[in-house]
Amino acid sequence: MLVGLAGIAAPFAAPAAAQSGPAVGFGDAQTTVAQGDVATIDLQLRNTDQATLRIRSADQKYQATLRVRDGDNDGMIRVRANTFRGIDRSDAGQFTAQSDADEVRLIAESKVTEASVLDTGRYNLIVSTAETSVAGVLTISEPVVTGSDVRAVAPNTPLAAAANGSSNESNRDEDITAARGDHVRTRFAVGGLGGILEAPTPAANLVYPDDSAPGVLTTHTVQTSPNKSISARSLTIDYGVDDGTPPKDVYHFSQSDIESIGIDETGDGYIDRSIGVAVQNIQTGTDGRITLSFDRPVTIPENHTFRLAYAMENPEAIGSQPVAVRIHGRQATHRDRGTVLYGPAGQGTLGYGVDLQLTAAGGDTPTGSLSGVETTYDADAGGLVATIDTSTFETGEYQVTLDISETAPDSVPRVSLHESFTVVEPDVTFTSNSASDDTRLSVTADTNLAPGSSVIVRVSADQPTGGISQVLNCVGTVEPDGSVDCEFDLSKSTSDFDIDVSMQRDGVIIAGPTDPN
Repeated sequence: MLVGLAGIAAPFAAPAAAQSGPAVGFGDAQTTVAQGDVATIDLQLRNTDQATLRIRSADQKYQATLRVRDGDNDGMIRVRANTFRGIDRSDAGQFTAQSDADEVRLIAESKVTEASVLDTGRYNLIVSTAETSVAGVLTISEPVVTGSDVRAVAPNTPLAAAANGSSNESNRDEDITAARGDHVRTRFAVGGLGGILEAPTPAANLVYPDDSAPGVLTTHTVQTSPNKSISARSLTIDYGVDDGTPPKDVYHFSQSDIESIGIDETGDGYIDRSIGVAVQNIQTGTDGRITLSFDRPVTIPENHTFRLAYAMENPEAIGSQPVAVRIHGRQATHRDRGTVLYGPAGQGTLGYGVDLQLTAAGGDTPTGSLSGVETTYDADAGGLVATIDTSTFETGEYQVTLDISETAPDSVPRVSLHESFTVVEPDVTFTSNSASDDTRLSVTADTNLAPGSSVIVRVSADQPTGGISQVLNCVGTVEPDGSVDCEFDLSKSTSDFDIDVSMQRDGVIIAGPTDPN
């Protein structure tokens, strides 16, 4: 078996006479991944549902042994190996199966070095059963940065299709324009972030500290969304729940510490209805509780988000700490349990010193960081993708910024990248229709909606005498040049009708009704 390490074996290397017995192999004998990203190792199994995978660095300083099981008997297991270890992460989740049906279990692992990532270089792979084994290679390379770009795309556009949208190359001065309802997709081509982004983003926690360093004075932000409407009379934040470590000076909390408080009605992270004037009384205790009482009922509708930002000194703690929030009303009480993350893992909105921010013109930052942003790590493109649904945004200029600070692991590239875009109202111009003695009506329009957007063009045709009235719909798609073309068949010639045309997207009329002539 030692000879196998010197070369690359083909999948299912067993001789034909032995193919009735168990056989294992690799989908790709060579796998390459950026340091800090998640490697996907494709295993193939025949006549067996279990195998052992060994990972060995070339210098033998790192070794891991995994037991894998093909739970759905499809002959394939995709092992995800996270090369980012984290300073305060457990071993759980470092090796996982891509399919929920399969199983990957860590049997043994050598002590990882003080670094938070596996070293770059060659790692020998051996997949085996009791009867056979095959060798492969995993190469961990240094992460690279190639810039950023921003595009306006239609809703539900797959990541791979984003290149069809209008785009802006890295950090140019001109903005991308997005019609309200379009999605803005910003891609930061920075390798080595995939492992960090495997964990839930700190900004999505029940309580998020702007600076997660132990003992510092910073801003904590609470966000919770009741699943039914509630008329709130008080709010309690409990840092001491489940034996959590509360901020040591929590009992000093006062009304002057409140930076913003209110209701986010659209989910974009901004407070639409401030309730600061309703805060009547504040009670605190050494057990980690803060209770705000209101002098009037504060209505929080179903699925709207209550947001509260306030000054607070972090405790001398590292890692995830439990926290609970209770909104008490006259007839109902909303309870929410979650976490607040301190230390390196909680630094930045995405963790470990990686900070993604969306700001409006003039630097207006939402109270709820990243509430209007969906983040994905696109491993094939080697970068972070931030997708923003602009349907709830006010018109105006916005900026998406990725900052990786010195608190990030040494392996992560230090960058500060930004992309700008402008949200405008949807605009539609009906360019022509072919009203004639023919029953066929052709309607064309130009729009600023993103290419690929789906719209409904509606034609209302009424005879002036009141005899016939028709309403016809056409589902159209915005072409790359911004045009929309629809054909309609009327019951009589188009010249016999008074015709109005309108266009709508997602049930909202964005143009018309108007006479296209």
